[in-house]
Amino acid sequence: MAVLTNTLIMLSSGIPGVVVAGLAIILMLLSLIRKEAGLMTLAALLTIPLAYAMGAWAGLLLVVRLLPLFPLFSAIAISQDEPLFAWILPSPAFAYLVYRVFNLIVSDFRG
Repeated sequence: MAVLTNTLIMLSSGIPGVVVAGLAIILMLLSLIRKEAGLMTLAALLTIPLAYAMGAWAGLLLVVRLLPLFPLFSAIAISQDEPLFAWILPSPAFAYLVYRVFNLIVSDFRG
């Protein structure tokens, strides 16, 4: 379990964190434009390390821990052909990922 935890934390900080968050952002945008639920599911999987490292199970940080659910629900909305929900649901995760990339770049990739 410690190996998994260390891997998730490593993938959420430094240059790997920028790469993982950047890929998740790109996949979210591509899935919304191309209307492919599989890309959104892959983007949700890429948000797991960032949500695990920065979230908590109590308080306001619970929302951060549950962020991968928003792209998953958006993938369901894409498959059900609901464009409004497909665009609205991933917006909290998208905004958090943009914030995280900006934060990592400003802190000189120290996490």
